Amino acid sequence: MRRAVILPLIVSCLAFAARVMLLTRESLWRDEVDSVRFALEPAETLLSRLTAMGFNGPLYFLLLRGWFALVGVNDFTLRYFSALAGVALVALSYALGRRLFGRAAGVAAQWITASSPLLVWYAGEGRMYALQLALLALAMYALLRAIGPWQARRAAWWATFVVATSLSFYVHVLSPLVLVVALVAFVALWRTARVEWRRALVALALLTLPYLPLAAWQAPALLAGGGTLLPAFPLDAIASTVLRNWMLGLDAGAPLFFVPSPAARRIAQALVLGALLSAIAVWFLQVLRRSTHRRFALVLAAWAVLPTALLSVISSLRAPLFLPRYVLWSSTPFYVLLGAACAHLQWRVALLALCTVAHFCGLAAQVVNPIRPELRGAVAHVLREAQPGEPVVLQIGYLRHAFAYYAAQHGASPLPVRLVEAPYANESSLEAVGAQLEAQLAGASSAWLFESESQMWDRQGHTRRWFETRWVLREQRLFHGVSLMRFARRAAQPTHP
Repeated sequence: MRRAVILPLIVSCLAFAARVMLLTRESLWRDEVDSVRFALEPAETLLSRLTAMGFNGPLYFLLLRGWFALVGVNDFTLRYFSALAGVALVALSYALGRRLFGRAAGVAAQWITASSPLLVWYAGEGRMYALQLALLALAMYALLRAIGPWQARRAAWWATFVVATSLSFYVHVLSPLVLVVALVAFVALWRTARVEWRRALVALALLTLPYLPLAAWQAPALLAGGGTLLPAFPLDAIASTVLRNWMLGLDAGAPLFFVPSPAARRIAQALVLGALLSAIAVWFLQVLRRSTHRRFALVLAAWAVLPTALLSVISSLRAPLFLPRYVLWSSTPFYVLLGAACAHLQWRVALLALCTVAHFCGLAAQVVNPIRPELRGAVAHVLREAQPGEPVVLQIGYLRHAFAYYAAQHGASPLPVRLVEAPYANESSLEAVGAQLEAQLAGASSAWLFESESQMWDRQGHTRRWFETRWVLREQRLFHGVSLMRFARRAAQPTHP
């Protein structure tokens, strides 16, 4: 084995270990349970959803169905599918950095990608994001190989670009934004790309055909605007959230070890982000003075910035469409740029050490502070303690799928309890909510209230307030993100003449 391969292979192995060692530490949350539900639907239903309006990621669920047929269905196998895509992305980041800026930049980019707390998290998430990242990184790498100054196998790279991009369209609804980045790349590399203009037109035509079924419902939905139920974010909040997630992960408490107070922690985060962004800016300005890597740096900068900018524009003009995970695929060029800065600047060792410490603090924060609600433990407790047929009131009602999934994992099928969906209470009075609950619980002498993410459906807490005023609390258990309460109905008060 060549010495040049050993270090990238070690980094890939470390990336694999980081992504699989804690896969089942937290229970699935409702979107991950949806992944299992949709993947196990009849094959005809899955195929019909490839063109169904408003359905995101149909190809991911179809692939997941085949994966489950091979390895079975549980928390680990669901997330392991994403972990494999996450490790592939680490290898692709090395290939990108090495091809564009040299071997040292490739290894640095690979290490930064491997240790990224955000990418470790989503490589352990049973959703389509890790697969989308890998497909779009492969698509952009193939495009750069096809239009860059390298002469070998251009037709094969064009084919890879078309296939990876087309697949990404059906893995996530916002993947077509990569076409804007591809256009910028073609213009930026025009000196070498112009000889490929015929193949570029063929590739565009081939990409149009698989996208037409999606465009048939996406274009009218975008033109209509509204109805996304997503919050609106100003541009400064979008930028700060994206950058903080990319460098420090999902936990707001990172860096974790050095600064205990929240105010000092925010200052430390700002200093870390400022230092790393300054390093990228200094290296970028140096590169702009030289012609060797300038065009590649511009392409990666566009790839890192344009998707977020486009989503913010669409959100402000048509409908809110921004969530940080929707631009997760733009983190790849950011890490490659940071890796190039770490490899080529004079203070490379200190810069890479700072990046590593920031990532490790983010990883530690995500481990120490759980993020997903502990549905697995809460369901297990109810199954142990509940009486046969006892009502379990779910707020939010959508939790019925997660409850049924974990009950089946415990061998409790059919369900030994009766699931009751609490009413949507954000636009209702306490009296209206109480009347509906009274009808749903008629004849029951006891009931459980199972709350998680209840602010979505019951901002004012009407469901809990009704129980607390009409019933007697017998037991309460708190799990992370889940509140369990068992109530007994109050005895009717005797009336006196």
